Amino acid sequence: MFKSRKKGNYPKMYNPYLYEKLVQAHYQELLQEAEQQRMLAQLPRRHPRLMQNVARRLAAFLMSLLFSAKEVEQPARRVTGEL
Repeated sequence: MFKSRKKGNYPKMYNPYLYEKLVQAHYQELLQEAEQQRMLAQLPRRHPRLMQNVARRLAAFLMSLLFSAKEVEQPARRVTGEL
């Protein structure tokens, strides 16, 4: 497509200023991507077992609240036949 790249033998559309801007923009993108990777690496990792344990404990706590609420309600509902 292009002939040898000797001095002065560039394609007609070549613009050194635009090429330099393109190189700078690409370099900035690479820096941003590296920064994102660095920030992601610093985040605490999620542990699936930890989340499962929290969910189990929460479910057990809610069930205990439900059963204790039923125990509180039962004496109020009882009607004794004694006179």
